[in-house]
Amino acid sequence: MSSAPSTSPVSRGLDRRSVLKAGAWSVPVIAVAVAAPAASASTTANLALLSPQFGSGVPMFTPSLTQRYVASEPVGVVVGNTSGTAYSGPVVMRFEVDRRLWEVSGFTYDPRDGQGERAASFSGPDVSGDRAVYTVSFAATVAPDSDPYTGILVRPQLTFLGDYPNDTLAPEDSTSSWVIVDPSDTDPSDGVWVNGPGDPVDATPFGATLTADFERVDVGGGSAYRPTRATLTSVGPNPTAVGDVVRVGFDPALGDLVVAQAVTLNGSAAPDLLSEQTNTVSGGQRSVVFALTSPLAADDRVEFTLAYEGGSGATPLAGGSSQISYSAATANDPNQRAVSQSYINQPGS
Repeated sequence: MSSAPSTSPVSRGLDRRSVLKAGAWSVPVIAVAVAAPAASASTTANLALLSPQFGSGVPMFTPSLTQRYVASEPVGVVVGNTSGTAYSGPVVMRFEVDRRLWEVSGFTYDPRDGQGERAASFSGPDVSGDRAVYTVSFAATVAPDSDPYTGILVRPQLTFLGDYPNDTLAPEDSTSSWVIVDPSDTDPSDGVWVNGPGDPVDATPFGATLTADFERVDVGGGSAYRPTRATLTSVGPNPTAVGDVVRVGFDPALGDLVVAQAVTLNGSAAPDLLSEQTNTVSGGQRSVVFALTSPLAADDRVEFTLAYEGGSGATPLAGGSSQISYSAATANDPNQRAVSQSYINQPGS
């Protein structure tokens, strides 16, 4: 099992004007110099970067597609105060991230004054290779002895870019970091915070993407959607497994039976490739599950149509939704790629 990503302050003695590309395992350590602003404020207080006490990770694979790991999402950091002296004035920070993994559109800060978060000023990115550095600034009062729950919570506004086919990245490159540039204070060593990945583990990545067409059917004084055609494409590099499934979900008013027809594998007829396993109704939706009877190698493409028979003819359930999806025989298999592209919801969902 891949270990959880790490979030940790840099060890004491490191100047806060270095931004690290070090992973949780500490090697290699690559320092990127961060220039100080032209004018630097100073204080007798001591500001420190602290854990926000929440976080999340995203599954990634190494470029060789032989290992997987969990990359830490840079959800934010807290500007605390470890001294008994309040600081009031400008705070300037630098945030570094890999631009292949995250797109940054802005920053917010929450002084924990009951008024909620507000927009912080920022500039950037300053780009060096695939590393993007942003300068974030705001004015606030950091109370004495403020901790992760009472300090200033600073958060980036992020868009994740690591979905398939961009789901491979060297673990050390997934590291992000924060550094306090201003003000200068009594202990600059605790003004750097690093979000590192979990340890890589061996992996056998596989997966499939799904595309589909839907039709809207008028029935019982209402209407509902159901899928009519689908294409399943194996993304590799390892094959899918026998027993992986395609699930078709729709309103029972539109059919009692579903038949997979005109099934082809890479353009050749494969009538026995999809075998119906279950046909059930629950929560106002019929779910028909087909299992793959053979593995799909990388780039194999399965195409098929869906024919419906029967149906209650009742008015479809208000707010219901139709979906077709692919999933591994082993639920939540961490080796599955392209999960976000393995299902299609009805139009308008």
